[in-house]
Amino acid sequence: MLPVAPSFRSRFRSDDPGDEPDLEPPASGEADRDSVDEELIDDDGGEWLAYELHEWASESRAMLAQLLIADQVVHSWQGTTLLAHETVEEAVDALLEEVEAATNPELDPDKPQVAFEMEGWSGEQQALLAERLGGTAVPHEFDVDGDLVCHEEDEEQVELIIDDILTRAADEGLEQLEGLALNDLLSALFGATDRVRKDVRDGPGVLGCIDHGRRLAGVATPFGFAASNWVVLRDAAGELADLLESDDATDADITDLAARLRDALQRII
Repeated sequence: MLPVAPSFRSRFRSDDPGDEPDLEPPASGEADRDSVDEELIDDDGGEWLAYELHEWASESRAMLAQLLIADQVVHSWQGTTLLAHETVEEAVDALLEEVEAATNPELDPDKPQVAFEMEGWSGEQQALLAERLGGTAVPHEFDVDGDLVCHEEDEEQVELIIDDILTRAADEGLEQLEGLALNDLLSALFGATDRVRKDVRDGPGVLGCIDHGRRLAGVATPFGFAASNWVVLRDAAGELADLLESDDATDADITDLAARLRDALQRII
């Protein structure tokens, strides 16, 4: 399974106290400095362990950080690398296993299973898929052929995640719009569609639907939106612009689409 990749652990000895890692708890936690074992800080002997966790999902590293703080295990972070003295190796290993068990639920061999072909998927996309599945606690694994296997009962949820990832990948090259700029565009298009649904010959409304609709049709899926829902909205905006520029479109078709798009935008803004 990939949501929590196996950690890579290396050892190093520090003969110079100045080379020892800073054991201040990570900024993401609120552990008290007094909880750090001073005996370990002053221990110049022994080895230090470096756990390379860059392939872990950020949620898994956050869980591990909280468990280390809660158990008062002396440690430090250098980016995504966890540093700990060999005297706490057993405690760290136990917490690593706890995170892996929590984020990598195993498949039940007695439940029906389905497989999804991963042909054409990049390593980055597969890692993202594994992270998303781990975040939703969907039991899964990748078989010897590299295909994704999950329980049949989770098939619909997995399909939604796969569709979302592939749709966002297809957005490459589209305009990236977020925050206030995105809200302004959606609000402007809402106002234009509201005018056109009442009067298909409203000049400002028609121009607004064409200009703002064309732009929205070229905007990539923003953060916080389901890719499938955004594609429907984007396609509707482009279709309405096409109808308004077409000589064959009927007033009824324009009014109907403008009203439906207007209602969809209202739910968003």
